[in-house]
Amino acid sequence: MFAPSKSFLDFSKKGHVFWLLQTLGWSLMLMVVVRLVFSSRSDLLYFVFFRTVFGFLLSAFVLRPICRAVRNRHRAAPLRQVPSLIGLVIVFGVADAHISLWAFGLVSKLQVTNEASRFFVESTYLLRCGIYAIWVSLYAGISYFVDTNRSRLRLAQLEAQTRESELRLLRAQVNPHFLFNALNAIIAEAEHPPRVMEITHALSDYLRFSLAQTSALHPLGEELDALHSYLLVEKIRFEERFEYAVTADEAARRHEVPGALVQPLLENAVKYGQRTSKLPLRLAIEACGRPDGGLSVVVENSGSWVDPGSPGSTGLGLVNLRRRLQLTYGDAATLSVETEEHGVRVRLELPPMPAPLSA
Repeated sequence: MFAPSKSFLDFSKKGHVFWLLQTLGWSLMLMVVVRLVFSSRSDLLYFVFFRTVFGFLLSAFVLRPICRAVRNRHRAAPLRQVPSLIGLVIVFGVADAHISLWAFGLVSKLQVTNEASRFFVESTYLLRCGIYAIWVSLYAGISYFVDTNRSRLRLAQLEAQTRESELRLLRAQVNPHFLFNALNAIIAEAEHPPRVMEITHALSDYLRFSLAQTSALHPLGEELDALHSYLLVEKIRFEERFEYAVTADEAARRHEVPGALVQPLLENAVKYGQRTSKLPLRLAIEACGRPDGGLSVVVENSGSWVDPGSPGSTGLGLVNLRRRLQLTYGDAATLSVETEEHGVRVRLELPPMPAPLSA
């Protein structure tokens, strides 16, 4: 089956739309007038055709530039265009009704000499005013529609670029924090070369994952696998003083999430858990898919909650993560903190992934 071209009425191409509608509109008017005149005044057919061509050229090459100038002059206050446009309709309607008859006499040997015919032609200025009123209304309306859509598109593109820049900045604030912690672990094990080598390999594995991330979403399973390297660094550093477990079902591992989603929660759990927990520090990450297709991630650690703003706590990790979630999901994602006597649980709820487009 024939599929119409996507560019047939592409309103982003203003000139294309104008000439398409200009041709269709005047052609339709020609067919209507010919049908009305043919049965009663067939001697006017040539003049009707000439007048249609005359109106086509007049509106395209004279009225259109004037309308464009009026719109540009009063772009900030569109209502101020109305008196000027009404005046144009009257002037062009009356001028067309008389000038077209004079011009027809110049280019054609056929003359509209019959008095009845001349009266019919010259008295149609009201009809021509109506035609130009419709033309000006459509031109102004469609131009406003196209300009508005273009403005919205530019704003959407600017917003997307701003969002992308902010996401990159927030992610950039996370990675140095992890690198700082890992380097501290290496320094702490400087007297044990095998452990330094093991930490270095684990660090390089995680950094390889981090550097390979883009602004696109990725399966949560990729980040959880990379976080094993981080947890290995901490395990080597603290030995029996640190215990951890990571569990995730297949639905959770397949769920696509923003980069560095769990890492800031994990860093906070290790950092503040060391300060407030009895040894060993216990940490657990659990991710599972919800029945509605959403994702639930829980990061739990032994110890106590440290309020943001307390000595040694900036609170930037959770603030950055909340901001990134807002940029990505709006209000559809939630991040909550649950405190107990000997533990802290951070729960992250993400909405279902968008359904893939059918082929």
